[in-house]
Amino acid sequence: MERNIDNQKKKKKYKKRNSHSLTEHLASNPFLDCIVLNMERSPMLNEILLGNTYRFPEHAVILITEGTLKVDVSLESLSLEKHSLLLIPANSVITVQDRSDNVNYRSISFPTFCSEQNDLIGYEPIKIQLQENSHSTIENYFQLMNMLMRKKDKDNTEGMQHLILSLLSHINTLNDTMLQSIGLLNLPHPQQLKSEFLYLLNSEPYPIRTVSYYTDKLRVTPGHLNNVMKKLTGMSTTEWINKNTIRAARELLSNPAKYYTVVEIAELLHCGTEPNFSKFFKSHTGETPSEFRKRIQQK
Repeated sequence: MERNIDNQKKKKKYKKRNSHSLTEHLASNPFLDCIVLNMERSPMLNEILLGNTYRFPEHAVILITEGTLKVDVSLESLSLEKHSLLLIPANSVITVQDRSDNVNYRSISFPTFCSEQNDLIGYEPIKIQLQENSHSTIENYFQLMNMLMRKKDKDNTEGMQHLILSLLSHINTLNDTMLQSIGLLNLPHPQQLKSEFLYLLNSEPYPIRTVSYYTDKLRVTPGHLNNVMKKLTGMSTTEWINKNTIRAARELLSNPAKYYTVVEIAELLHCGTEPNFSKFFKSHTGETPSEFRKRIQQK
């Protein structure tokens, strides 16, 4: 009788531990233990509050199989739909803006394990809208990785690393095809130029609002940088600078550690006088800085 009770307890405990069976995280060695593989919608997605910002500490690849998902990744707004592929570098800041009720996806997150991997991933997100045959190929990668994770074999580390590198290489090939279709493949490293510009934009504590500041550092003409950013992101260089300025303004206005006056924020963000900053802020957000601060404080 006692043995039956113990067995029932063990079964309940096992069932509870595996209640989120959609997440395949079954490995038993240091590398594979760092990998999280989802083969369909993760229950965790329901717990992510829309509009909240999260930092992803590891690299990730997401494949949308059904529904839609709208996210901001390191300031870039991305609309994902069926057959969308998204590569996210480690330490990216992500905000889920919206999701459909039927959103379904495959995803894998993994740590850095070699320098070749860093070259394939870069510093900024890559979004590709896949054709049917390319979608099937990516699906096959996820199925193979799922098989390795299920085996719980300590010798599968090298196999998983080879699969991840192969997947990243395939994503780069697909990205080159996309660049070619919009006329950027023959330009000198357009994806790298975009990454370097956004890195400079995000690395300044307070945004520099002069285009020449960035083009001088990148050693390109304003027209060339604007052409690359417009074709790759749909936004001009100036629009990116303004977007980053608004982000910084929101952070300063809602800073719980220190109260900044609107005059101080206008000066920090190189926006001139308080009226000029308030007009600029309202034109991009629909509310004045004071209205934004009041609304945030009431939450």
